[in-house]
Amino acid sequence: MKSNPTWEKSLEPQIAQARADLSQRDPHTVATNSGAIYYETEEGKGHFKLRFFGRPYTISWPELEVCDPEGQGRCCSNPTQAALLQYLVLADGTPLSERWVSLRELPNGAFYERAFQGYSGNLLARAFKSDIKRFCEAALQLGGERLALGDAAFRFWALPRIPLAVVYWSGGDEFPASAQVLFDASAGHYHHLEMMAHLGAMICGWLIAERF
Repeated sequence: MKSNPTWEKSLEPQIAQARADLSQRDPHTVATNSGAIYYETEEGKGHFKLRFFGRPYTISWPELEVCDPEGQGRCCSNPTQAALLQYLVLADGTPLSERWVSLRELPNGAFYERAFQGYSGNLLARAFKSDIKRFCEAALQLGGERLALGDAAFRFWALPRIPLAVVYWSGGDEFPASAQVLFDASAGHYHHLEMMAHLGAMICGWLIAERF
């Protein structure tokens, strides 16, 4: 999924703030609250392993640089760094609620719901055009776990404590196909609303790309 370069640039102060906040924390507590794994290599130094949409990323400690798992130690893009570092800052260990909600139902989400639906679920529904079989194939290819929602639904783990559900309804003669990204009701304990929307758009973009 293509990101807005202006938005990517705007994340730099947030990344710097996340590093400053994390540097004051105990890395073992950060790992416990977030579901990351912390490896201590020597006194005062180590690294986190954190899975992001199934891929294992390394975050150095205390430098807090996020390395691309396929980039030979190269730092990740700003959106990925912000997604992982802010997650580590905000994660407070709250258990998953096991209750799916829309973006609207998350704190301060009502204002963003319409725009988010436009660049996530609506794009997905138009791309698959009621082809439930192809949607399921794409979701399984991306590691989705089946859920008993809608006509077809899959869970994707964006981060260890942030599952996303993508639900698809095939529509019919009276109603067009539709799709929606849902979040666990605990999501506000783990990330900012803006980044939750970004994660939802990411999985929709990947699903659309997989339909070919």
